[in-house]
Amino acid sequence: MKLSELEKGTRAIVESVDLDIDLKKRFSSMGLSPGVILRVCRRTFGSDSLHVKIECSACLALSKVEASHIEVTPLGKGLGRGNAWRHGRDKFCCDREECQSD
Repeated sequence: MKLSELEKGTRAIVESVDLDIDLKKRFSSMGLSPGVILRVCRRTFGSDSLHVKIECSACLALSKVEASHIEVTPLGKGLGRGNAWRHGRDKFCCDREECQSD
């Protein structure tokens, strides 16, 4: 399944990133690479782009075209306790409201 097909709130494991080498390097430097878990935080009006949260890392905005080149395996909705990744302490990894709730 393509990242561009996921609904808001859905978690997934990145399987592959099929983009040109420059974009692949840029996304990799921000933590978007095979094996990481991400969550779709929101989709923009018209769904032309989506915001994803990479496990306790970056919040990224991707175009629908870029997201259509990223293969993922869906894990379902929500993130369990508090609906956000947490470090060992009781603090959200991301302050953005859209990254903390469904």
